[in-house]
Amino acid sequence: MADAGRRVSVIIGVANAEPLPFLAGALNAAKSFENWAHVTGYETHLVTDETSAITIEVLRSKIINALDPQRGRIYRLLLYFAGHGLIREAEEGLWLLSDWYNELRAVAQEALKRRLFAYDVQQIAIFADACRDLPSNVATADLVADAVLGRGPNRVMVSPPVDKFIAAQDGTSAYMIPGETPEEDLCIFSGVLMEGLWGANEAAISRLEPGKVTSSSLAAFLRSEVPQIAKRYQRTLNPAVYPLLPEGDNIYFDKAVALPMPVLRPWPPCPIAPLHSLGATLAGTEPLPVAGVELDLTGGTPADSQGERITPRADDTYDPRPLLDRMRDLLMPEGCEMSPGILVDGVPVRAIWATPRIIARSGDHRGWWRLSDPNGAWSQKPSPLLIEFEDDLVAATVALPDFIGAILRDRNGVLALVYREVYSRPEYYQGAEQAIAAMENGGLRSDAATDLAVRLRQNKHQDPVLGVISAYLYDAIGDVDSIRRMAGYYVDHLQPIPYDIALLAVIPGWWSDGQLWVRVPPVAARSPRTDAEARHQWTYSSMPEKEGIVGGNWPWMRQGWAYLEDPVDVETGLIRPGLAELAQHITRSRFATLNAEGARRLIELFGLYRCD
Repeated sequence: MADAGRRVSVIIGVANAEPLPFLAGALNAAKSFENWAHVTGYETHLVTDETSAITIEVLRSKIINALDPQRGRIYRLLLYFAGHGLIREAEEGLWLLSDWYNELRAVAQEALKRRLFAYDVQQIAIFADACRDLPSNVATADLVADAVLGRGPNRVMVSPPVDKFIAAQDGTSAYMIPGETPEEDLCIFSGVLMEGLWGANEAAISRLEPGKVTSSSLAAFLRSEVPQIAKRYQRTLNPAVYPLLPEGDNIYFDKAVALPMPVLRPWPPCPIAPLHSLGATLAGTEPLPVAGVELDLTGGTPADSQGERITPRADDTYDPRPLLDRMRDLLMPEGCEMSPGILVDGVPVRAIWATPRIIARSGDHRGWWRLSDPNGAWSQKPSPLLIEFEDDLVAATVALPDFIGAILRDRNGVLALVYREVYSRPEYYQGAEQAIAAMENGGLRSDAATDLAVRLRQNKHQDPVLGVISAYLYDAIGDVDSIRRMAGYYVDHLQPIPYDIALLAVIPGWWSDGQLWVRVPPVAARSPRTDAEARHQWTYSSMPEKEGIVGGNWPWMRQGWAYLEDPVDVETGLIRPGLAELAQHITRSRFATLNAEGARRLIELFGLYRCD
């Protein structure tokens, strides 16, 4: 393996992310990881704020230096982070640097991972010891997700296998145990991780590769040991681990190689002081009300609205009812289910903008707009759609043939977007309602994103929003082939491919007769990774090349806009020049919402017309 290329590690430890609590344990953890990486033969690049602040610019410089292609091709890249963090939407993990509070910027873990693909790295492993709590206040909700890296040197982007070892499940906290001195502060996840990476605990040793710690054995060890250690300190901590490096080429440590192993600090019998959370909860700042359902979609039948823990949103000034109830009522207006259109609730609509082939007429039901072609017939092509509200915000969405779209507003923008086919039964689209409500307060989480994505995909043709959420989950574990399979199945069903899926699939696009098309490359068959996949052959079977039409001209979800900057050549036909610059005008809503200036520029970019 040594001849396959360089082995490089970038290790980030941020202790001082004011005004959040100081985390000496993050520095200790980063130094411990750096020592292991150095001893086991990795070129190490340690970045901490022990002597100076870490900003996006500082981190970018350090990573680019480590990736420098002039120094040789990289076989495996390890990216480690310890510090404060949070999560938004579907697997949108954010890492907070030293100046996050003043700059309102954070490292977008998934977007950064994607940018690394352009550096011809053969394998990537990401280790993150940070909270995955939801934004708890205005400051954290307003953060701009920064991919850190720019365009990169490689013009043909190939997705390498990615291992991910994340301290906490989505919506939950990670913890640091205070010691008698700051040098003895210990992060739970990183402490267990080091035991595994050094092979100090026999439970981390592979049964298939005797004497070696592999991706799979490390993942199994972390799943088992981290909850046990956390329980010792009266905490609950379940890591999210996704070992995807290929068997036989996934070794992290070999006990047969004589290495100077350090003496690992023993776990203290009890904490000296209360445990610190590695999250981003600010004292004395304006809270961000959270609502929705606390829901686990990993198995079983989704619960109905009865018995759910629901907290009314203080910002739902137009309708204080729970999110799930509002979505269900919005999708069931009597008499509106017989033709394509759009339903809007929460803020009055001022105007609708679309392509010339779309006519929008206000219906009898409040908030209902019927969509047709200029002759009054159902439109057979997707069309970009902007919905201008009385408060000057604009929803950036898409009109889909044979579908009714439902939009739910709050003061920040589009809180929920759901589609259902004309004449379809309610049970076909309730999965999207459940998933969106779960994302509202961190319930959309799983120990295996693969199984969760399988469940969401089963009704993706009844509601393409489910497909979009699934694609982000697959992207989080680096499974581009599964996203491409999804794109191909939309073609098979004669439906438009949601823009986010086309974007995450890294496929070429082109314009024809005012419509965006893409070519989906062939996908090879693989073995199913989980029992859930084994029950559905379409999740792992081969697929030939296909061509299809795209639904929309921009990402449906806010988190997708971070993927638009500096596209590689394969995406230049998919991303209209000038679109990425509009990301600065996106509000903090879950689904794409623009301010007035961003909407004006989007209208000019795509030549949209007011549908009067």
